[in-house]
Amino acid sequence: MIIRSITLKNFRSYKTEIFTFHERFNLISGENAQGKTNLLEAIHLLCTLRPFKQVRMEELINFGEVEGRIKGELESDSGLNEVHIILTKGVKTVKLNGKIVYDPPKLLGRFNVVTFLSSDIDLIKGPPQDRRRYIDALICNFKPEHLIDLKLYLRALNQRNALFPRGIIGEALDAWDEKIGEVGGKIVKRRIKLIERLETLLEKNYRLISGLDTEIKIQYKPSFKLGSNVIEELKKELRARLYLDKKRGHTSAGPHRDLIHFTINGINTSVFASQGEAKTLALALKASEVELTRIVLGRSPILLLDDITSELDDRRKGYLYRLIEEYSGQIFITAISSKEIRHSGEKKVFHIKAGRAEPIAYQ
Repeated sequence: MIIRSITLKNFRSYKTEIFTFHERFNLISGENAQGKTNLLEAIHLLCTLRPFKQVRMEELINFGEVEGRIKGELESDSGLNEVHIILTKGVKTVKLNGKIVYDPPKLLGRFNVVTFLSSDIDLIKGPPQDRRRYIDALICNFKPEHLIDLKLYLRALNQRNALFPRGIIGEALDAWDEKIGEVGGKIVKRRIKLIERLETLLEKNYRLISGLDTEIKIQYKPSFKLGSNVIEELKKELRARLYLDKKRGHTSAGPHRDLIHFTINGINTSVFASQGEAKTLALALKASEVELTRIVLGRSPILLLDDITSELDDRRKGYLYRLIEEYSGQIFITAISSKEIRHSGEKKVFHIKAGRAEPIAYQ
């Protein structure tokens, strides 16, 4: 998959700008707060329909404007496609080849990207919801129906919680318990299957980066007892916790309460990992995501690397540069100076200043 070009209009710090990209390596240079990361986020949004972080649509629009647009030409197995995203307050409209897409989840998995961000360390040491969100997003790349189930689950969860203040239990509650059990059970099973595949790759890549014979595990700790029938076990747990949930006013069991932890030699990294261990694990995790995408989908995702070399020591930088040199897909990487990035092949360089692309050069 290759992004041929992207046009930005009133997106973040960009007023109007057109970029035409190299099919292999694209280096985006410039001082901090000039718009480098915003360009990567636009690419990410174009491919995944999601910004880097959960924000309101109006936060993506240039200050003082009422509408922002991202339009890109993406070449994939299905040929050349034009994706157009129109952002207004609270609304995101997606067009594919000129036609409105009324069911955007159907586009998931068609255009794949993997991001390397300095904030990836939060996946290792941050709160549980960051890891749940990451695993769910990865599953959505491979199984778009997972996003539909996540939305159905959230709706059922909110409806169940809304019954407690009103003192309603009976049939209305039973109906939502059935829905939460059915959809939540599918979500949990997909998470466990994905984690099993990811864990082997993660341990291998961590050892390659660190040079240490280290045991790496991803622990999935559900909020209910897992049995042979996950769906029925979740329904059973919901009924068992009814009194507690009614008292507290919220549902205490289900995939929204499950925990995911990384461990190094049996030690929980969210609590005890050093900064060096966490950075190594984060880099290994993203490398494993790239590898798993190749295995599952049979193609290389686009890589987006945002100013991460400043966060790495020489050993980790060496691993990253080897990954870049050997990578067969398209790469976008930001840095303050092009001299920071070691790359021997042909590349296209963009220098960003105040939301504008200065003269472009091939090197």
